[in-house]
Amino acid sequence: LMNIIALMPATEAYEVLLRNWGGDDKAYCCVWEEDVNHKIITFIPPNIPNKPSYYYCSGCATFNGMERFHADLRNGILTYHTLDNTTTYWVTLGTDYDWSTLGGYNKDTCFHVYGTEHKAELNEAPYEECEKIRDS
Repeated sequence: LMNIIALMPATEAYEVLLRNWGGDDKAYCCVWEEDVNHKIITFIPPNIPNKPSYYYCSGCATFNGMERFHADLRNGILTYHTLDNTTTYWVTLGTDYDWSTLGGYNKDTCFHVYGTEHKAELNEAPYEECEKIRDS
């Protein structure tokens, strides 16, 4: 996929909340954050096995099971962090044959994620919506 540029988080980082909006379980969806140079800046915990993609990829229909790879999944909301809170970032959803990128963010964000083999939909949602569901 892409090179991972770091494994240690900064003390402060942007929070990216993802709410699965359904999709095809036979399709593979990956979500990550990258900087203006297309380098992945998603914090990946150091205890992830040899394949970091386990941390940010799953079947498109649900995020269920991602917690076994140490992903922060609470009440259906997947929480990622960037490496710092100073780098402008873009969020990308990639499926088997499509991708969607939204960005230029310098804030905490929330997205509805929908994917099938040939379709990747990433829609920004109010951060408070995802935060309320996750923390309930």
